[in-house]
Amino acid sequence: MKEGRNKAPRKPCRHPGCRELVSNGPYCEKHEKKKQEEVKVERIKYDKERGTSASRGYNYRWSQYSKRYRKEKPLCVMCEKEGVLKIAECVDHIVPVDGPDDILFWEPSNHQGLCQKHHSEKTAKEDGSFGNIKKERFL
Repeated sequence: MKEGRNKAPRKPCRHPGCRELVSNGPYCEKHEKKKQEEVKVERIKYDKERGTSASRGYNYRWSQYSKRYRKEKPLCVMCEKEGVLKIAECVDHIVPVDGPDDILFWEPSNHQGLCQKHHSEKTAKEDGSFGNIKKERFL
């Protein structure tokens, strides 16, 4: 077999108007750097808008509650559904909350233990990260 035959075909850069052909990733080198900078700026903006973890209700009281909850229910519920036993690393709000004044913030039936992997995946789907559309909460 000749070398190079099993390489993926080169595709045009995804940046509008760019005709540079790329073999790895969606952007050429120039536009990859530009895209990374845009993502960095968006993340900084997002972090400023959402406030600190304490201002969102994740303070000492929550920390103590989370420890007690995970002691009573130590396994990640999503891992369990997959047939895997893995320790929950955080307490997740099943229905996303808007802060400590939200009626669902302290509601135990709205809590579940999750490992970091499943919490990150769930949060990304809800918050619009990783290319997902932000989900609005309707009650």
